[in-house]
Amino acid sequence: MATSKKSRKDDGPNKKHDPDSYLSKPPSWCFLSCDTDTKCRWSFSQHRLKEEFWTRIFLKLQKFEQMTWSEIQIKSKKQNHSNIVETMNKCAKDRLDELEIEYNALFSLRLNSTVRLYGYREGAVFNILWYDNDHGDNDTCVVRSRLKHT
Repeated sequence: MATSKKSRKDDGPNKKHDPDSYLSKPPSWCFLSCDTDTKCRWSFSQHRLKEEFWTRIFLKLQKFEQMTWSEIQIKSKKQNHSNIVETMNKCAKDRLDELEIEYNALFSLRLNSTVRLYGYREGAVFNILWYDNDHGDNDTCVVRSRLKHT
C-alpha cells in the first residue's frame, strides 16, 4: 500500500523575526533551570528559601508581571541588568561552567536592596537560576557591587 506525503503549503518567504520583540511583552518565569544543588550557596531550593519564596520572591515576581521587559531591562537598568563578568564571584563562574551557561547570559533582577534573582532570559521567559540574599560589597554574593567613595 502506498503512503502519501502531506503536501507542504508554501508560506512564501520567511518572515523576519525581530530579536527585540520580547521588550514589549511581560516576563514569564521558568523554574526548570533552578539550581537546587544544596552545595551551591545561592541555590533556589525549598530547604534554603522556606517562607521567603512566598513573602518576598512571589510577590515581587507578580509585580514584574505587570511590567514589560522594556520597563524591567531598559527603564530600570540600574536595578535589573546583565552582569559584568569582571565582578562576578569565582564560585559563580565555576558553577556556570558546570551548568554550561555562558557568563554573559546571566541577568539580575533586583527584589530589594540586598536581594537578587539571577537567571537567563530566552525571549520573554526568565529562567530562574539563583537566589542571592546578600548582594553588596562582599565576597559571598554572585556579582559584587562595589560601594562608591570607599
